[in-house]
Amino acid sequence: MRELFNKAGPPPEAIINPPKPVTYTLSAQERLRRFWREKILGFRITYASARGKACHANQRVIAGAVEMYNVDKGNTMTTLLHTDATTPSGVLITGLYLKSPVIPVETDCEYRSYGNLTDNGIVYCTQHGATPEYRSALITVTGLKPHSAYQEDEPGFAVAVLAISLFLTAIVLLAFFLKKRKPAGGEQPE
Repeated sequence: MRELFNKAGPPPEAIINPPKPVTYTLSAQERLRRFWREKILGFRITYASARGKACHANQRVIAGAVEMYNVDKGNTMTTLLHTDATTPSGVLITGLYLKSPVIPVETDCEYRSYGNLTDNGIVYCTQHGATPEYRSALITVTGLKPHSAYQEDEPGFAVAVLAISLFLTAIVLLAFFLKKRKPAGGEQPE
């Protein structure tokens, strides 16, 4: 990655801080929401992280097709145009390196390249960024910091849920204790 950074310059903002970052690990809040929607309410919906993961899979497919193209054609594709992989008249489709045009997972997804694709360039999306391996390697090499919105977990939410559940447990135990308590010696049960 250091060689890519030295040759291509600083990476685009969409790689380091994508507008729609893809989370591979779920926060406690997201796990609770999914449990509530799927198990309690019975809803199945498409999550943004699933769309982002599909976008990263598309990037890997495009990168593989570009690599095969460059092996066959003698390293002639140095950059990637969005239309090369997503339209029927694209170079990768007409050359049969892709069976069909890649369908972006969201309407605003646009696939681009960073660096020279014949050497060590990468394919990324303007909305979801690069795959996690490339993104973390570029962050390490460049020293750039991602936005705080891309943090891994929210421990404050987990602590709040734990405190509420302990409070409710204490109330239930107290109610159970008061109900089972025997009446005092002089009192008559009703």
